[in-house]
Amino acid sequence: MITSIKNSEVKFLRSLKKKKYREREKMFFIEGVRIIEDALADGAEFVRVFYSPMLETNSRGMELLFKLREAGVDEILLDDRLFKEVADTETPQGILAILKQPEFELEDLIAKKRLYPHILMLNGIQDPGNLGTIIRTAAGAGWSGVILTKGTVDLYNPKSLRATMGAIYKMPICKVEDLNFVWKKLRTHGYQIIVAALEGKTWHFEVDFSRPTLLVVGNEGNGVEPEVLKSADQLVKIPMAPDAESLNVAIAAGIIIFEGVRQNLIG
Repeated sequence: MITSIKNSEVKFLRSLKKKKYREREKMFFIEGVRIIEDALADGAEFVRVFYSPMLETNSRGMELLFKLREAGVDEILLDDRLFKEVADTETPQGILAILKQPEFELEDLIAKKRLYPHILMLNGIQDPGNLGTIIRTAAGAGWSGVILTKGTVDLYNPKSLRATMGAIYKMPICKVEDLNFVWKKLRTHGYQIIVAALEGKTWHFEVDFSRPTLLVVGNEGNGVEPEVLKSADQLVKIPMAPDAESLNVAIAAGIIIFEGVRQNLIG
């Protein structure tokens, strides 16, 4: 049992709380029974699992630990005090895991085709909770993938990961910097580019979601980049009361995403 915060494995784990080390190592960590269960069920690539004696009070957690052992995942036992010190949650359950970051390209999103051939682009989203919630919504709606552009908050931020509730394993997520490449590639495959914007002239329910669609939603305060606005086939908005300013970006994205689901369900 490890008791020292100076242990090399513990130091490595703690380093993954910082974005620069997550990017360098191409790894991240997740915490809690449910999200680790989802990762295991969805074929995530585990590096190692850390647990503490407090897990023994959780039968579901112990069952998960046995499954991880059967899968051959390296395990490290920490004492409860140390585990609470390295954990990222206020009330840790006694288990966390380091995973390798999955890597996808735009072509993977085009080829995936889950329930619907629609892709979501997040352009400069800054709040980790919003990022995770939008990804969870897109996964729940059966969309095919998510594109993250430069300037968007880190997907592997612990708060982002918790907000996804394991949805990052349900569909491919890729990062892009060359937006022109995205427009060209998707249009070659018949995608329309729909951008959510307050200056839109089209209501969100007027979009034809029978076509493969890229939906772009932007930064919480400033919306999408000017380059994105210029590249849109349609700028769309959601009807709102005249005295209302705007919706939270995660709420707005959910409304438009599920309008696509509604249209696809009724044919």
